[in-house]
Amino acid sequence: MFSASHFSLANAIKLMIFGGLLAFSVVAVKACQAPAGALDRFAVESLSKLTSLEAPPTQPNLRLTTPDGEVSLADFHGKVVLVNVWATWCAPCVVEMPSLDALQRLRGGDNFAVVPISLDRQMAAAQDFYDRTGLSDLPLIHDGTFAISSRLALPGLPTSIFYDEYGRELARLPGEADWASDEALALVDYLMGQ
Repeated sequence: MFSASHFSLANAIKLMIFGGLLAFSVVAVKACQAPAGALDRFAVESLSKLTSLEAPPTQPNLRLTTPDGEVSLADFHGKVVLVNVWATWCAPCVVEMPSLDALQRLRGGDNFAVVPISLDRQMAAAQDFYDRTGLSDLPLIHDGTFAISSRLALPGLPTSIFYDEYGRELARLPGEADWASDEALALVDYLMGQ
């Protein structure tokens, strides 16, 4: 069994100090980790780069060109919006456009809209791309000033940004994604339910 010499007061103090240091280390490591956000669970598969900025830029008040005139992002207030900034000369942009078209077809309506904004030199390039690829559910929107890129502090193309019904940024995803995937549909459903 145990003798009194093995269980001395000095050994008990050493054990308590070791346990305290171990507990402190665990707490310190947990405190240094970023808190899990409500949208973190959706950052999987093709949405793995989904992030929320601590201080996102405000939604720009720009007039954008459409085949029928002009539109601004404020025109979409009242619904959750996925803004996608893209161009026909951007290979990842071209790859993801059909999935954005599918997302608009599957979820677009009174509560949600996909708003692709082309940064091509001419809107005709984007129109030609829509025609060649059969994109039929997405609106054609063009920023001929290229101002949206700097106003939204975009890291590159494509970049997709979710806004709530009041125009507040919820999350962004730099790079290509499969917007018709189960994880993307689940994210949109979640955002529309908020």
